[in-house]
Amino acid sequence: MSQILLPFRATSIVALCFLFAGYVPEIHASKFEYRCLWVVRDAMTSKKSIDDMVLFAKKNNFNNVFLQVRGRGDAYYHSAFEPEPEMMDLQFYDPLAYALEKAHQSGINVHAWVNVYLTWSSATEPTSNKHVVNLHYDWLDEEKENQTLAQLYSNRGVGDEGIYLAPHHPEVTPYLLSVFRELLENYEVDGLHLDYVRYKDSEYGKNIEAVDEYRNESGEDPKVFLSVNANISKGDPQFTRKMTNWSDYRRKSVTDLVKQTKEVIKTSRPNVIFSASVKPDLYTARNQYFQEWDVWIAAGYMDWLIPMNYSTSIRDFASNIEIIYDNIPKKYRNKIIMGVSTYNQPAIDALDKIKYTRMTQFPGVCLFSYNALIQTPLYVNILQEELKE
Repeated sequence: MSQILLPFRATSIVALCFLFAGYVPEIHASKFEYRCLWVVRDAMTSKKSIDDMVLFAKKNNFNNVFLQVRGRGDAYYHSAFEPEPEMMDLQFYDPLAYALEKAHQSGINVHAWVNVYLTWSSATEPTSNKHVVNLHYDWLDEEKENQTLAQLYSNRGVGDEGIYLAPHHPEVTPYLLSVFRELLENYEVDGLHLDYVRYKDSEYGKNIEAVDEYRNESGEDPKVFLSVNANISKGDPQFTRKMTNWSDYRRKSVTDLVKQTKEVIKTSRPNVIFSASVKPDLYTARNQYFQEWDVWIAAGYMDWLIPMNYSTSIRDFASNIEIIYDNIPKKYRNKIIMGVSTYNQPAIDALDKIKYTRMTQFPGVCLFSYNALIQTPLYVNILQEELKE
């Protein structure tokens, strides 16, 4: 991969583009076709909060909103499979249905944003008997050793995201496909957007039933080469082969879900835009989280991919884009919407990254998040020029 040399903060985005190896920017690059906004589920709790969100999106020229309607194994819509959110009563209020009505009246597309494998992140157990954690504790991607959910949660390290379903457990994918199918068939959404469609990290995948399934299929026992003593074998070609096979198996389990979800879309709501939030460094995504999103886009499984390029450093932001240029053919790059964060950096720095996204010829940008933007009302004003139609 060619190297970007960025010894300074990008005071000139045009100059920065010239430093991007092999790329000559179009100084008058066209405006974004897709101006997208992630909306965390906190904004779905009342009709007023949804009205305010739609008004904000319309006023600031966003034409696509990603509404988080499945956060932690719950449903911000009427579902036969999953419970309503804790502390909410959806008997007389359907957040997704109301948001669809209001957003469509304003000409805004609505994508149903679902957290896929991340399923719980509280120190207390879900109260609903319908929650997947209560129904199928054996599906969790943890070495449980007779621990309760509360014990699992209390043993988490700093920054731990929460409890995940095991992507390679044989019953997890069929369950998730049922959840997605119900959502697509009952709501006229414009898109289905997958988040946390990956493993928690490279050392995960030790769910007992899933490991048994792998051993039955491959004849190899991952427990042998995943033990603490396995480090002594890392120079052994047989160990390398086994680890490669195990990683490929985990990677395939996630890709199979993506592929099968695409088939569900074809039969349930074929015009829906299928998208996913992905790790921005393609190599890290593939090798650490088993998220091979380059395959997803090349195979036609995904209509859009949104790298969560949330680095506050313009150098790192540009480096992730260079990796995309080095690995993703030009004919697929028009399906990549660049994710830019607003919660962790000043507006002027976010503006630099939005400009860089446009000049490197991606068709859209997605900001994370609405919930952060409304905390600082003047923030979005600085971005206005780049969000114009």
